[in-house]
Amino acid sequence: MGKITREKLDITPSFDMLHYMEIADLPRMEQEEADRLAVRFGQWAPALRAYRFDLGRRKGYVLIFLEKSIEDEVEQAWQISPSDGFSLHNLAIALVMGAAAQVVPEVADGGCAPLPSPDRDMLRQFKFLDLEWNPAGTVNRQYAVFTPMPYAGGCGVCMLQESCPKRRP
Repeated sequence: MGKITREKLDITPSFDMLHYMEIADLPRMEQEEADRLAVRFGQWAPALRAYRFDLGRRKGYVLIFLEKSIEDEVEQAWQISPSDGFSLHNLAIALVMGAAAQVVPEVADGGCAPLPSPDRDMLRQFKFLDLEWNPAGTVNRQYAVFTPMPYAGGCGVCMLQESCPKRRP
């Protein structure tokens, strides 16, 4: 059984309007909306959690996620206004993916964070953080990234190869 060391990362992504627009598939955005989202981004940043898991031999993983309170806030927004819910949903994605790109720059280059299949020891680490792994390839947080660190190649290590929307025929 391998020993995994866990390190909490201190990351502070900043709001990138162009990154948000790319995620939300928006050709343009009003300045007032950009300002509103930048404020919310700053309010949500303290709810961002990031961990590096070192497996030794220069292998490891990074796990980045937003606390459940952010999921609840996004869900409330969906109930009140689908357009607000949509913009906040995309903002949460932008926050997590921006943080992932800060820690693993190749994530930004490829626009993808390959999802590895965790072993038993890694599953214990999830439990320690009060997270549960779903065999479909998710944790019990809607806004989360789990990927190799350092970057370990794209599709070759990703458990979502068959269902990936970026998959080329």
